[in-house]
Amino acid sequence: MFQVCMLTIAGLFTAIILKKDKPMYATLAVVFTSILIALRVLMILENAINELEGFGELIGKNASYIELLLKLIGITYLCEFASSLCKDSGYGTLSNHIELLGKVMVMLAGLPVMKVIFSMIEEIM
Repeated sequence: MFQVCMLTIAGLFTAIILKKDKPMYATLAVVFTSILIALRVLMILENAINELEGFGELIGKNASYIELLLKLIGITYLCEFASSLCKDSGYGTLSNHIELLGKVMVMLAGLPVMKVIFSMIEEIM
């Protein structure tokens, strides 16, 4: 955690210093820092994913729901990351499109769950 915070502060100060003379380099510094932070977060999430896969073995036949959950989390994190980078770079329209794409992807990934819910409702009736 401390390393990520120090990296963020270093990237922020670099961007602030560069913004006066070279705004393009300031944006690149922010993007580079963001990518490094994202890589660190992915390394941390690897442990969480391994733990969740262990839950999948306990659940048995419903392990596909753990896989779906991981997929949805990945979609939301990735879209949020890309959207934030676009906003910080001054491209709000691109940011909105990425957010829309993320919402559509989450909806499509969740369709199998909707199918199971509707089949359960049909069995009850």
